[in-house]
Amino acid sequence: MGTADFGGPVLKKLIDSKENIVSVITQPDRPQGRGRKILPTPIKEIALNINRGIEVFQPENINNDDSIKKIKEFDPDLILVVAYGQILSKDILNIPKVGCLNIHASLLPKYRGAAPINRAIINGEKETGITFMFMNEKVDAGDIIDQQKITILPDETYGELYDRLSNLSAKMISTILEKIEEGKIKRISQESKLVTFAKKMTKQDGEINWSEKGEKIYNIIRGTTLYPGAFTSYKGKKLKITKARFLGNYQNENEVELSSSIPGSVFKIEKESILISTADKGIIKIFRLIPAGSKELTASQFVNGYKIKVGDILGKHT
Repeated sequence: MGTADFGGPVLKKLIDSKENIVSVITQPDRPQGRGRKILPTPIKEIALNINRGIEVFQPENINNDDSIKKIKEFDPDLILVVAYGQILSKDILNIPKVGCLNIHASLLPKYRGAAPINRAIINGEKETGITFMFMNEKVDAGDIIDQQKITILPDETYGELYDRLSNLSAKMISTILEKIEEGKIKRISQESKLVTFAKKMTKQDGEINWSEKGEKIYNIIRGTTLYPGAFTSYKGKKLKITKARFLGNYQNENEVELSSSIPGSVFKIEKESILISTADKGIIKIFRLIPAGSKELTASQFVNGYKIKVGDILGKHT
């Protein structure tokens, strides 16, 4: 069961290893993009493109009577759930003989919920990982059977970490399934006192408050690239930031006086970047951005087209 492309490498690995896949269950085709064209989910596309006779089942409601009946007919030993997008009822969880196995992109019990990768970066975490667990009726609360930890790289964005964790889960899946088949797994209960939550991202989560410290602003930019996107405003119009870097303690390194700069002001314009001041000595160095109603521009294209200059002020302040 999967919908988002996060589960794509796992599905490909299962098919390549000739696992006995009974069915792929994914969300219905839905309107997407500006044109609202009805498109299949990434998981459906993978299943159909491989074209090995795999049945694709797309219930609107996984928990209604028809869906339950259909899944019982599959007679599964194991249901593997990766970024599916619907909460499974007890009736579904009880169907497979072995159980429902979920892949979650955090080191549970930390970051249960919909946006563990975004939130880990935004909160400045230095590490995260993949957790395999058997599901129960509470979201992301089941017994852990395996975890693998990785370091979050200093400039890594949400999109980059998403891909790394997705590929990591695919590398782990064969070993996990072998252990389950051989009865060699150990179930580890999650410690309730260590639980934290990663609530679903909204577009507003990407809004930059220039009165914050530079590293916190940079984490928001990293943690929302590619989705939902970091943004500020320039002359009252929305301005998305798609590529940036953080320069810590800029004053000491360059002997430039920052204390008089207003947070969010254009501090310096270089050939390939625009430097923005923050509430401390950190600088956000912008390389690529998208003005409202425009395509993505390099910093130099934006400077030439929009005539931004040193001293201009961006966005929100508190």
